Amino acid sequence: MTSRGEQEAAIRRFYDSIVEKEHGRLHESPFELAVTLRFIRKYLRPGMHLLDVACGTGRYAEALLDAGFCVGAGDLADANVRVTKALLSRAGDFGDRLRFVRQGNALDPAAYVGGPWDGILLLGPCYHLPDRSDRIAVLKQARAHLRSGGRVYAGFVSRIAPFWWGLQHRPEGILEADGVRSLLASGSAFNFAAPGTGLPHGYFCDPGELDGLFGEAGLVVEHLCGTEAVFGGRVSSFHQLEKPLQEAWLKVVTENCEAPVFVWASEHLLVVAKAD
Repeated sequence: MTSRGEQEAAIRRFYDSIVEKEHGRLHESPFELAVTLRFIRKYLRPGMHLLDVACGTGRYAEALLDAGFCVGAGDLADANVRVTKALLSRAGDFGDRLRFVRQGNALDPAAYVGGPWDGILLLGPCYHLPDRSDRIAVLKQARAHLRSGGRVYAGFVSRIAPFWWGLQHRPEGILEADGVRSLLASGSAFNFAAPGTGLPHGYFCDPGELDGLFGEAGLVVEHLCGTEAVFGGRVSSFHQLEKPLQEAWLKVVTENCEAPVFVWASEHLLVVAKAD
């Protein structure tokens, strides 16, 4: 069995190795940012304090600072922390609204220091936690550091996502019957990639199990959103459209992201929750 330290090291190496790809991800698939910002603005106001626990390369932190929020950012990967610091140093003078950029693990209480927070973003940790108890632990950490009336914004990779990826990049993976059965049953231990490659220690969720997961952490799900909708597995089709059509599709996807048909088609999911 892989130890937690070994899992953490593997995840850190993975993101250190794909930092450029990660930085361009939200440009390649703009739906996630648009949907998440829609629900941040629904409940939170400029000047409130947000913590981005797994900030990646800082794209969310930059957008939130530009929108007038106070932001703290952290990430497990060294490369992500370096790129975030560089990005935010170039993005303008945010003054003391940029609380900090630091390294941290979402399972560690130290990652949440600086609160209580009006909003906590967990847009990456849960899909690297195949053990359900760890997912609950992260959600409980967020709840414990949330201000009354605040919101948790948590991201998940849907169980359909590795099937989309496998169909496009490694269709022979479907012949690995034990792996496919494990993926369908638990969302872990198989991701269609060749052994030793792909998302390390991944967890791919069934949207129907999220209410129970959040409930065990003392959180109530207010919104379950599919961020790509019909573009799940087909994001390249979006970039083939003319700009006016892109804008029209993005508007429909963002405004209807909670439609069940879009939730079940999406590769990435967003959960908005509050304390019970």
